[in-house]
Amino acid sequence: MTPLSAAFVAKITNGKVISGDSDIVMSGLSIDSRKLRSGDMFVAFEGASVDGHRFVLQALSAGANGAIVTRPLDPDVSSNEKPIVLVENALTAVQQLAVHERAAFSGPVIGVTGSNGKTTTKDMIATVFSTGGACLSTEGNLNTELGLPLTLLRRVGTERSMVLEMGMRGLGQIAELCRIAQPSAGIITNIGQSHLELLGSQERIADAKGELLEALPRDGVAALTFGDPWLERIQSRTKARVFWYGLSDAADAFASELESTERGTRFQANVFGKSVAVDLPTRGQHNVINALGALLLGSVHELNLSDMADALHNLRASVGRLRVINGRSDRVLIDDCYNASPLSMKASLGVLMEQAKGSTTVAVLGDMFELGSYERQGHLEVGAFCAEIGVDKVIAVGERAAWMAEGAKAAGHPHVEYFASKSELLHHLEQVVPSHSTVLVKASRGMALEDVVAFLTRV
Repeated sequence: MTPLSAAFVAKITNGKVISGDSDIVMSGLSIDSRKLRSGDMFVAFEGASVDGHRFVLQALSAGANGAIVTRPLDPDVSSNEKPIVLVENALTAVQQLAVHERAAFSGPVIGVTGSNGKTTTKDMIATVFSTGGACLSTEGNLNTELGLPLTLLRRVGTERSMVLEMGMRGLGQIAELCRIAQPSAGIITNIGQSHLELLGSQERIADAKGELLEALPRDGVAALTFGDPWLERIQSRTKARVFWYGLSDAADAFASELESTERGTRFQANVFGKSVAVDLPTRGQHNVINALGALLLGSVHELNLSDMADALHNLRASVGRLRVINGRSDRVLIDDCYNASPLSMKASLGVLMEQAKGSTTVAVLGDMFELGSYERQGHLEVGAFCAEIGVDKVIAVGERAAWMAEGAKAAGHPHVEYFASKSELLHHLEQVVPSHSTVLVKASRGMALEDVVAFLTRV
C-alpha cells in the first residue's frame, strides 16, 4: 500500500494514536502476526475464538511498524515506541484504508462476479491484463468485505490494472464491495442457483449480482454472458456500455472451430471483428466462454489480441478447478472439487466425457450446498444428466447426494453407487473406481473431496 504515517492512518480511520511515535510510516497491512512483512501495520481483530490484541506485542517484535486496535492495551505494549492507533471498528478501518488506496489508482479496475466461474474468469482476466503491465488480482477466496480491501492494500504502486473478485451472500454486499473498489468495468459470468438458500429465488440472486452493474460509471464497461436470460433482464441497470460474449456469433466476442486437445481446448476467438487462435490449457465450453469474457475486456482496454491469446496459452489451472492429473492404476483424474452447483456440475460432466476419449467414465459427485428450495430438484437433475450424457458409472456421496443417485437410477442409469459419508466411500474407493478409467471428482467445498483425489493419486 502507499506508505502512510501513523498520524495519517489515524486521520483516514477516524482513530487516534494512543501511544508511540505518530510519525513512523507503515508500508503495508497484515491481520496475521505470522505473515508479517517488515514495515506492516498489524490490525488486531477480535473474533469469537481468537483475539488479535493478544498478538500485538508479538507483531511489533516481528517487524510491524505499528498496530490498529479497538481497545487500549496493557502498559508493556503501549510503552513501545511503535505507534498504536485506536479505532472504533477494525473492519471499517481496513475498508477506509482501502478506499484511500483505491483513490490513488487511476488504471482500470475490473469487478468480477457471477454464480459460477468467477474465480476462473478472474484468473483469465488478470492473465490477459498482465500483457499490458503488472496486474493486481484477488488471491484465493479473498472476495469478501474484508478480503477485497486486503487485496487493494497489497498494491505496491507499479500496477497498471486491478481485477477484483466479488463474492456475495446477500443483497447489498456487492454494492458495499463496489463502494470500496469503485470498479471502472465489470463482468457477470451467469445467474445460477448458488445462494438460493440465502436469497430464495434466482430473481433475487440477479438483483444482488446486478449491484455491480449499478456501480459502474457512465464511461465504464459491462461484459455479460450472451444467452443468460437473467443477465438480459438486468442489463438496463447500468449506465455503462454493455458488451456480450459467448458461443453465438451474435455476441460481440464469440468462439468458433472448437476442438478438444491433449492439454485443453483450441478455438478461434472472434472479438469485435478481429480473430485469433487460442490454445487454452483447460477444458470445457464454459471455460471457452470465460476466456472470451477476458479477451473482450482486454480488447475494450486496447490490449493486443494476439498477446492476450499467447498469455492464455500459459494459464495455470488452480488446484481443485478442472485440474487433470494422473492417478494410480492408470486412472486419469479431473480434480474439480473446489465447489459445485447444478450448472457447474453439468459443465464438468461434459468435460469428463470430452476428456475420456473412449475410456470408462466415472463421476464421483458429492453434496451441493446453498440451494434452498431447489436442493432436491438440483441433485435429481444432475443425476439424470449423468444418465443422459452416458457417464459409465456414478458414485454419489453425502446426505443430499442420495437424490443424485435417485435421479440417475430414475433416468435408467444401470451403474450407480451411493455412500452416505466420505469416510465410507474412502473405505471402498479402490474397489468401486475401475482401473484405466477417467474420473471426475466434484462437490461443494464443504465436502472436502480432495481427500478422494489424494487417495486415488497416492503412491
